[in-house]
Amino acid sequence: EQRRKIIADLEEMEAMIAATLAFARDDAAAEPSVPVGLAALCRTVLDETADAHPELADSIAYAGPEHLTVRARPVALKRALANLIGNAIAYGGSARLSLQQAMPGQVRIAIEDDGPGVPIEEQEGVFQPFRRLETSRIRETGGTGLGLPIARNILRAHGGDVVLSNRPGGGLTALATMPA
Repeated sequence: EQRRKIIADLEEMEAMIAATLAFARDDAAAEPSVPVGLAALCRTVLDETADAHPELADSIAYAGPEHLTVRARPVALKRALANLIGNAIAYGGSARLSLQQAMPGQVRIAIEDDGPGVPIEEQEGVFQPFRRLETSRIRETGGTGLGLPIARNILRAHGGDVVLSNRPGGGLTALATMPA
C-alpha cells in the first residue's frame, strides 16, 4: 500500500513538472503557422475527450460549420482546445463547443459546461499560473493550475484571446476568439 502511494505521488509530481516545463518553454511559439481545418480539429478534440470519458459522451457536443479553415499552429491550438474542453469536463461535467465565424476576419469558439461557474471576481485570476479554485492537492480534482494560462497564451500568440463568463442558467462559458 505504501509503495502504491509513493508511485502515485511520483506520477503526480512528474505530471506537474511536465506541465510546468511546457508552460515555461512556451512550445507554441516555435511551431509554424499553417492552414488548419478548425472545425475538424474541434471535433477531433471532442471525440478524444468522449473516448477518454465514455460515461460523459452524451454531454459532449459540437455545433458549427462542417469546414472552417484558419491559419494556426495546429499542435498548440489543439492543446489550447484540449485544456478548455478538459476543464469543462472536469469542473462542469459537460462540454458543448460551438464554432462560428463571428465577423469578417474572426472566429469564435464557445465551450459551455453545466458546472458551478467561476465567481466573477476570480474569472480573470484563474488565468494566472498555478492559480486554482479547487484547493485539493489531488491531481484528478485539482490539476496544476496551468491549463487556462497555457490556453490563453496559445490563443494570444494566435492574435486571439479567451475569457470566461458564467451562464445565466448555470455553468460556465469559455469564449475563445482568434483571426479567421
